[in-house]
Amino acid sequence: MKLFKGLQPAILALSLIIVFCPSSLKGCDDTLVMLLTSQNPASEFSKAIRSFTTALTNLGSVLKVPAKDNFDNELNQVMEAWLAFSTRYMTNPPEEARNDRLWQQKTADTARFIGEIRKLVHNSQFSEAHDKILDLSGRIGMFFESFGVSDEKQLFIKTSTNLTNFERLILIPDYEAAIRLIPQVRSNLEEFKKLLSASLTADCATAEHLIGKIEADLAARVRPTDIDATFQELKNSFEALRSQILMHEWFPALNPNNQEK
Repeated sequence: MKLFKGLQPAILALSLIIVFCPSSLKGCDDTLVMLLTSQNPASEFSKAIRSFTTALTNLGSVLKVPAKDNFDNELNQVMEAWLAFSTRYMTNPPEEARNDRLWQQKTADTARFIGEIRKLVHNSQFSEAHDKILDLSGRIGMFFESFGVSDEKQLFIKTSTNLTNFERLILIPDYEAAIRLIPQVRSNLEEFKKLLSASLTADCATAEHLIGKIEADLAARVRPTDIDATFQELKNSFEALRSQILMHEWFPALNPNNQEK
């Protein structure tokens, strides 16, 4: 019974990740935010930032492949979630971020991004608004910089930021900048591999293959939509590897490398 109680936070976080795994159209990494808030998921800060990132994700999803001319409902959800977050935390950060001297600058920058997104949506510049959402999504990890998260979770934040920026550069499109980002994405994968068991060699090889395909397609100037389809596979691959790292962290007995022979 004591063992089960000790595993409850991990099981809860894992359940959140499984239930809310993002679709291929989503720009925000919702599962990462849930992971970073899993230690205290019921706190007001956790609920407020998850509400904001979920609303931002929903707006990004509908803007990526617009099927209507009006997105006021989704935009209003973002505005309301941000208002709730900023009213409470813009000048009064949560306890974990009390020593973050850049906190107010971070919230001010986020408010500026939201204002720009709102203006673009109102001007029916949906592609530009989606790009701006991806840019903002890549910065969400900054709110957790002073939370004292583990090295593994710092790696997850860095990787999520790089992948979000990679997607944004593909869709703009800015292929030269996307190509320059590839070494960082490869470096992230190498860091993942160090935390994974040998049984996942094939899964890592799949991610390596997808990176190589994207690099070749960028050089060949393949259409952004086609490259993005491959990128979504790569993002899903990284998320699957991240889940394996977490499983081995929470349940070491599942890692063949740690089992007694």
